[in-house]
Amino acid sequence: MNTTPMQSNMSDPLPAIVNPHLILPIPDGILPGKTEDIVLGIVCLLLAIAISASNLLLLTVLWRLRKRRLSTHLLVQSLAVLDLMVGVFVLPSMLTPLLTHRKVQFSETFCAISGVLTSVTVTGSVLMVMCLALDRWIAVRYPVRYPRISSRPRVLLMVSFVWVEAILFSVIPLIPPLGGYRYKETMCTCLKVVGDDKSSVFSVTSYTLCAALPLCVVMVAGVAIVVVLRRRPKLSSQLHRTREACITTLLIVAAYLACVLPYSFAFAATNKAEGLPPTATGSSLGSTTGSIPGSTAGSTPSETYTDHKWIIYGLIVTYCNSLFNPVIYVTRSGRMRKELGQVVHTVAELISSKMSKSH
Repeated sequence: MNTTPMQSNMSDPLPAIVNPHLILPIPDGILPGKTEDIVLGIVCLLLAIAISASNLLLLTVLWRLRKRRLSTHLLVQSLAVLDLMVGVFVLPSMLTPLLTHRKVQFSETFCAISGVLTSVTVTGSVLMVMCLALDRWIAVRYPVRYPRISSRPRVLLMVSFVWVEAILFSVIPLIPPLGGYRYKETMCTCLKVVGDDKSSVFSVTSYTLCAALPLCVVMVAGVAIVVVLRRRPKLSSQLHRTREACITTLLIVAAYLACVLPYSFAFAATNKAEGLPPTATGSSLGSTTGSIPGSTAGSTPSETYTDHKWIIYGLIVTYCNSLFNPVIYVTRSGRMRKELGQVVHTVAELISSKMSKSH
């Protein structure tokens, strides 16, 4: 099957982020119909708007509550920033391929930036959820010592470590021997390329440290919180706020697992069918080995859109987690609901005053 690049019409108005020399003939069976792409594009657009708005409101509420100086708010703020990046950077990068029926490829520079941002949000999210689960377990397991164990400087150090690890494992793949990031039409996103032994070792290492291990810690910590709450009903009733905070964290953990695991299973199953390593949710939302379908290196003949449609569906479900987090936090906290109401009231007054002045 011929997949060599064709020269495009240079007069066509293409975005600057698109390389006009990389418009490719897409093999039959690789991509869906235009209607499905339009539907996916609309879903991504609405999801991006909802994620951006909800997390901006959550960050505004947390800023208004800054006088309380709760160490847990640092973790929630960092998670909200990561979720906001999904709505502002990650999801919009999927719109151009969907709206053009995936007939264009991003330039290498833009793909590198998009891949790094996607990797930072995914890696940072799982690490931040792990920190939240551990923080709540310490609060309910050692309620007396918790203020000293989880002091603000220590939590700030933990947050800094999460950001450093997320950025480090996202930028390292840009080193030439490790393969970098490549665009994949069937997923409308840029994935880390696994080619030689060095990149394979790094892929396994990053998957272990940035996905498998944190996910195990999240699940173990969630179970531990439930066990402690059940064994200490008297203590839990006395520390009602701690109990409610633990329940909120359990909902965050459950929402994260419910959103991430479908994509992980779909990616692992597809790679297994193609004989590739099942590295599912590593530091760059999975990886791809060798050539990329529709790229200049050619396509795998057995690779069809049917094999990958569940991956992109799972990918969108994964990004839905960035919408669930602020909703859970605001609906579970009476103080946050009160502050949110004041924020919405202030914004409504500003809009009404602007409209009245314009008339």
